[in-house]
Amino acid sequence: MSHMEIVGIGRFIFWAGGSLWIGQAFRPSELHSHHAIQVSIALSDHVQFRTSDTAAWEAFGAAVIPPDRPHTFQAPGGMVAQLFCDPESALGRSLMDRFGRDEIVGVPPDEIAPHAKSLRAAFDNGNADDELEHIALDVLYALSGSAPVNLVDGRILRATAFIAARLAEPLTLEAVAHHAGLSAGRFRHLFVEETGISFRAYLLWTRLNRALEIGFGGASWTDAAHATNFADSAHLSRTTRRMYGLAPSSLRQDIPPSSRQMTA
Repeated sequence: MSHMEIVGIGRFIFWAGGSLWIGQAFRPSELHSHHAIQVSIALSDHVQFRTSDTAAWEAFGAAVIPPDRPHTFQAPGGMVAQLFCDPESALGRSLMDRFGRDEIVGVPPDEIAPHAKSLRAAFDNGNADDELEHIALDVLYALSGSAPVNLVDGRILRATAFIAARLAEPLTLEAVAHHAGLSAGRFRHLFVEETGISFRAYLLWTRLNRALEIGFGGASWTDAAHATNFADSAHLSRTTRRMYGLAPSSLRQDIPPSSRQMTA
């Protein structure tokens, strides 16, 4: 791809049910909608959104975009943090309870300012992925007003480990339930109870996030797709567009050494 086709460059960090995409934006996204709740935080200047190709751009210091809401985004040359959260999770439901399920809503400036400062400092300092993930989750939980849900049931821990080790294979709820020693019905209920997310949504997020980790780590998108049970790179790209509103090939991963200072 040519540089002109790159939408952004930065770091992309994934966890079950969410992700953090942080760095510099170059070009507007296309009009799209995606499954995830999006929390967009300006780390320099503002982020801008509009809900159609003819609507006026609206600027925010930070905004929450509900799932399935058509929108396009721009922050030309600006630094931005995009936090994504599965709306089926307990955290996602809490975010929608506060910010609604229909329209793009701004976050009060005084509330978001310390979070923006923490994210920018961690990015500029080249902090490790797990540190950035921890800060991002703290932001989401603070905005939602909810407390973290701890995964404690050993049967669900066995199930998630089983899933993680077999992302290249077809997996059914029945097979994973059997591994956990539960009936399919009991497993389905317990999985949602313990994780806050449905089995199907968890499996898709886990596959997609792992595929993006592999691709952004330097593998071909075809190899990343096959390693996570997507039919091919086109299937992976379509799923990424549906979930995130961008093709994975339009983003460039740039992980600095911990001593390197990143600037806008």
